[in-house]
Amino acid sequence: MPNSVKYFDSTMSGAPSLSGTAGALIGVLDACLVDGFGSVTVDSLVVASDVATATVSAGHQFAMQGTTGPVITISGANPSGLNGEWRVTVTSSTAFTFATSGISDQTATGTISAKRAPAGFSKAFSGTDKAVYRSDDITGTRLFCRIDDAYTTYSRIRGYEAMSDVDTGTGLFPTDAQISGGGYVFKANGTNRAWTLFSDGRAVYFSCDTNGNATWWGGFCFFDIDSYVASDAFGCGLIYVINSSSSLPNLHSLGITTGSVLARASNQLGGSLLSARYSHSKTSSLGNGGEAYPAAADNSVHLARVECWEGTTVSRGLMPGLWNPVHSSPLTQGLVIENIPSLPNRTLLAQLISASYGCAIDITGPWR
Repeated sequence: MPNSVKYFDSTMSGAPSLSGTAGALIGVLDACLVDGFGSVTVDSLVVASDVATATVSAGHQFAMQGTTGPVITISGANPSGLNGEWRVTVTSSTAFTFATSGISDQTATGTISAKRAPAGFSKAFSGTDKAVYRSDDITGTRLFCRIDDAYTTYSRIRGYEAMSDVDTGTGLFPTDAQISGGGYVFKANGTNRAWTLFSDGRAVYFSCDTNGNATWWGGFCFFDIDSYVASDAFGCGLIYVINSSSSLPNLHSLGITTGSVLARASNQLGGSLLSARYSHSKTSSLGNGGEAYPAAADNSVHLARVECWEGTTVSRGLMPGLWNPVHSSPLTQGLVIENIPSLPNRTLLAQLISASYGCAIDITGPWR
């Protein structure tokens, strides 16, 4: 799906603030996963030769990342075929365009608005400083991600196979035997912390600069694997922090199962099991241990896929949208990576996972 991958960050217009207060993480997740944000009034929307041009005289504040534009939602337009999600090309601070099909040349009418499109999740259940999110994509596992955000610098996180309310469910991952009460998410030790969120509607990579010192130690990953198993109803994983005193999630680790679980094994039986990741053998962790950057052979970024394993013995599938920079130190936060021969017409962004580790995430898609 060409519009499936969405990217959000704290610098975007209308983005919610992340702070060390109860409910702050849910505010960010609601905006990115469920609601969208940054709504603007479109002054004119003109279709000509299968291209729609939107004009926002007050400024739309949407921006390109390299050659990839944001996915926005248009609403209130007549003809109704213009309403929905579109990946746009930003042509100026007051205009953007998108390709259409089957809509005759015309000027749209109505009270038209545009905003950043949400990732494609629903808030299945909620309570005071609690939320349960579930993908809307019926082709995925549609397992549940529960956030308890009643704390300050951290939140608690856990996956469920089924839930009946915000506090009740079955098929926990991780189980209490693996970590009592679920995993931890470090969000903010202070106010107005930088954050990023990448999603294709079935996976969420959330990162944040917990301590405000540009080391990006916080975050979590909740994801459907790009599975090797046909109809993998339980190919869903969660990566988290393992205690209340260490803020680094385990995404960067290779060959280690700490802080990472899958809902069930590939035979679809049993329950929560530990999970590891593997990638290029020259790297000890994501973005650490390989060759110097840029690579001497072609002056570019070299990237490797990342596999998700059951424990350390069974390969289950690929980490969707995630790439390992095969370099000796992490790339600069937010570096735009393009013109990779093995990834034609794709834009990736570098994401730190601490001062020592990092990854690259595809913002063009599709991831599967």
